[in-house]
Amino acid sequence: MTSSAALSPSAQTTPVRRMAIIGGRLEDDNRAVYREMRRLAGGKIAIFPTASSEPVEVGEETDAAFLSHGFKTDVIPVYSENAHQSAFDPEILARIEAAGSVYFTGGDQAKIVASLLQNGKETPLLKTIKRLFKGGGLLAGSSAGAAMMSKIMILGGTSFESVVHGITDDPDEPGLLVGKGMGFFPHGLVDQHFIKRGRLARLVVAMAHTGVKRGFGIDENTALLVEGNKARICGEYGVIFIDTRRAKFDQQANQFENFRISYLDDGDLIDLKNYVVTAAESKRRVRNSEIAYRAPVRSKRNAFGAYAVYDLLARLVLGDQANYATDSLTAIDPKTGVGARVVLDRVKRSSRCLISTPDDGLRMTAVNFRASIMKQTVDPVVQSERGLRSARSFGMDLNERSRLVLLGSSPIYFDKREQQEIISLVGEGPVGVFAAASSEARRTAEAHVDFFRNHGVEAVDLGITIDNVEYAARNPEQLDRIASMKCIFMCGGNQIRLVETLLHRGEESQVLRAIASAYAHGATLIASSGAVSALSGIMIAGGSTYEALRYGVASDLGHQGLVIQEGVGLFDSGIADQNIMTARRLGRLVVACAEENERYGIGVCEESAVIAAKSGQELTAIGRYGFVTVETDLTHDDAADTRFMARNVKLNMYGPGDRVNLTTGHEVRMAETEETKRVFDTLIDGLMREGTSSDPSARHSVKISLNRTSDLSATVDLECAREEKDD
Repeated sequence: MTSSAALSPSAQTTPVRRMAIIGGRLEDDNRAVYREMRRLAGGKIAIFPTASSEPVEVGEETDAAFLSHGFKTDVIPVYSENAHQSAFDPEILARIEAAGSVYFTGGDQAKIVASLLQNGKETPLLKTIKRLFKGGGLLAGSSAGAAMMSKIMILGGTSFESVVHGITDDPDEPGLLVGKGMGFFPHGLVDQHFIKRGRLARLVVAMAHTGVKRGFGIDENTALLVEGNKARICGEYGVIFIDTRRAKFDQQANQFENFRISYLDDGDLIDLKNYVVTAAESKRRVRNSEIAYRAPVRSKRNAFGAYAVYDLLARLVLGDQANYATDSLTAIDPKTGVGARVVLDRVKRSSRCLISTPDDGLRMTAVNFRASIMKQTVDPVVQSERGLRSARSFGMDLNERSRLVLLGSSPIYFDKREQQEIISLVGEGPVGVFAAASSEARRTAEAHVDFFRNHGVEAVDLGITIDNVEYAARNPEQLDRIASMKCIFMCGGNQIRLVETLLHRGEESQVLRAIASAYAHGATLIASSGAVSALSGIMIAGGSTYEALRYGVASDLGHQGLVIQEGVGLFDSGIADQNIMTARRLGRLVVACAEENERYGIGVCEESAVIAAKSGQELTAIGRYGFVTVETDLTHDDAADTRFMARNVKLNMYGPGDRVNLTTGHEVRMAETEETKRVFDTLIDGLMREGTSSDPSARHSVKISLNRTSDLSATVDLECAREEKDD
């Protein structure tokens, strides 16, 4: 990382304006960002939880974080109903003066603006903050505290709806909401949670609408540190810088073409006078031996999914410049076929591609790429056949010993008897623990390694995460080690993160190929919790049963509804879901199968597992509760634009020891019927409860007709009106 001295001349005749604009989710252990804020603030700071809906709690949490990094702090009670009076309180103004620097937490940025500007006039509070800022005090903010920094402020909306619907003035209508910000940062429009939440299009649309020529999209746990006319990136990921001076915008046709996009990484500098980027000293040009991509991305990844644009840029940075300079991603509304396409181009003699290769994974700087975003329409028939269903076998026939084990929750939390059942599936070991789904991969892996070792089974952390999977692909010894494993355990967590690791930048990674090879040659592959969903070809990535019924399939996590994305595809017997009982997810599994024209869904209960043998067609229940299957009658499913209907959906419950062959329908019943019936009753009750809303006005629009054909089976008809999605 570039030293802080690069931004701090030894002598200053005029106080330098200092800012820390943070993209949200600032982790308590982000020492680099806190260290820089402490340097810029001189160790003292006033904390404003003004934007939060729970200002007291958030104020206390933020205060504790700053104190742990050596700050002297003061939490300023300017929030909610008291903001109009507090902004004029001399005592509060004196406390802010004493601190000398200020920090605004996340929440609703409109609350900050409403507190500082009242009746169109600057409050004494705002005047005090401006005076401190002009005098060299630090002005910092995270999430909402970052969004309000620019003159124009984005108030709401997703990328997808920004492209499809454009600007709206009504927060209840789909589209992009913009308003007036505070104007502390005069160099362009700021957006936050940027790469994680796929916000490229919404920033571009906002710039097109307002005429702002430059935009700064700051990612989570990352800061844009400003000192005068110099800025440096510090944090987990980076900042996407957008320049629209040469762009061609047709807002009526929703076409946004020829704007420039750069990715600035940790340690990179940008001159805010001429907007020239200087990469960190550790960066260098890509070597020929490091070229990894020679053809466009093959996966069906959502253009506005988490880190999708970042990964597409990385492909082009590591791509063969002679043959691979352009690539694109799409985002489609599955019901209407309306969507958006994002195109990136590496421009000869203009774009710059620089990388460094530290132990924790690739770091890159990508400067001056050409980009376009266009609304488009895809034939719904083509969209429904978009190829998510193909299993990834790599041409290998499965060994008779090959088994997939789907755990509804982590075995660490199973009862001892159920834990022993899982251990019996492992054999002698060693077990390769793969914790890429977890946000704390090392800690999660250690916990599961200890779990297996405490049961007398040797286990090792494979050590692969989304940050280093590319290195593993170039390590034959590590790949051979994975391919030779007799058992691989995939820890739970965020299924999207796991898929993005294994389908790295849209490609079947070498690590995925090694896992598939081990599985094909007889290894037992165990997936826990969120990893269960990831193994299906069609992955449920988010949304509750109620959202699935009322809003249908959503284009991304920014929408209400059932979020469907491409999965890894090692389990091709149907759509799998987990934590099915506690989270009341049976209904969303039914909707997923009906919407995606998938015959089977398998819902695994907590403290339970499904053993899938014979190419995944023979399923056996073990553990405490078992699993439920969903079988849709595709000839009777009708998902119209305004109503959703799924008729004659068969539900079957299987308790511990029960077995079913999905191909032949043959069942072997070993479980205690009464206990299994009780579990089935719980699942059905959850479906009926989640199918309706706590909103009395919405209850009559969801109809669920259930026919119990036996203690352990039922047929269900679902019908409901579809509502417009909110942000």
